[in-house]
Amino acid sequence: MDNKRNNESRERIFNAIKAAAPTVSMDLDIIQKEAQDILAESEFARPKLLAEDAPEALVNRINAGLVIGTSCEIVASLEDLPHSVNQFLNKYSLPPELKVQNVPKLQSLNWESLSIDVDLQKDNTVGMCWAEYGVAETGSFVVHSSPEMPILLNFLPLYLIAVIPKSKILHYMDDYALIASEIANRGETPRNMCLISGVSGTTDIEGVLVQGAHGPEISHIIIVEDQ
Repeated sequence: MDNKRNNESRERIFNAIKAAAPTVSMDLDIIQKEAQDILAESEFARPKLLAEDAPEALVNRINAGLVIGTSCEIVASLEDLPHSVNQFLNKYSLPPELKVQNVPKLQSLNWESLSIDVDLQKDNTVGMCWAEYGVAETGSFVVHSSPEMPILLNFLPLYLIAVIPKSKILHYMDDYALIASEIANRGETPRNMCLISGVSGTTDIEGVLVQGAHGPEISHIIIVEDQ
C-alpha cells in the first residue's frame, strides 16, 4: 500500500514538473541580454567611491576618517621608505627599530641607523609588511601568507606599516575576489589571504571605542608610486 502511494506521489510530482516546463525556448542573445541587465544592476549597487582613481579614492577614504586608526601617505619610490618610517617613529616617540618583512624589495633598502629585526613579542613594537593589493572601497590592504610573510607580523605589533604599490590598488572588493579566484584556479592559493581594513575596535566597555582590541592599535599605509 505504501509503495503504491509513493508511486502515485512521485507521478504527480513529475507531472507537475512537466506541466510547468517553459513553452518558449530562450536563445543565446536573450540569455546574454538578461546577464548584462543583472550586471548593470550589480554595478549600480556598488557604493560610490570618493574619487574615480582607485589610489586617490583610497587616500580620500582614509583622510576622511572612515578607516579606523589608519593614516596614509604617498612616496615617490621605495628608497623613500626609510625616511617615512623615521618620521612615523618620531611622531609616536618610538625607538629606532621595527620588524621589516623578509623580502628583498624591503630588506635591501638603506635603513641607515634603524634596526629592522626587532623581536615582535616586545611591547610597543612596529611591524612593516608588503601588501599584495589595496582596496579603495573599504580602505583595505591585502596580505598573503608565505615563508617570507608570517601572518603574525600583521597582528603582533602595536603599530603596523603596510607598503602598497600604487599600481596594485583596486577599486572594489569584488575586484580582488576575481583575482583570488584566478589564484585558486592556478592552484596557488596561500594558506592565509588577509584583508585588513583598519584596526580592530570595540565599544563593549561602557560604549567607549577602544582601538586595537585585537591586533595593532595604529595602522599606517604607505603607497609607493613607482611600483
